[in-house]
Amino acid sequence: MPVEAKPVVYTIRGCDACVKLLRKWDAEHVEYEERHVELSQAVLDEARSHGDLVPIVVWPDGRVEQGFGDTIGCFI
Repeated sequence: MPVEAKPVVYTIRGCDACVKLLRKWDAEHVEYEERHVELSQAVLDEARSHGDLVPIVVWPDGRVEQGFGDTIGCFI
């Protein structure tokens, strides 16, 4: 059976938009892989290859979304 791919979400601790997105996904039981950009230069560089405003969501099909709803994200 194939393993279902999960979206990857790049976040910064304390970012209001990141917190709101993850709370929503947790309430909806959405599985995701969270990567904290402030903990690693490699993760920060990875995130910046997709955009400059967290949360950055990279979907399994390659689509990229930045920010969350009407909440201003955090620039990286």
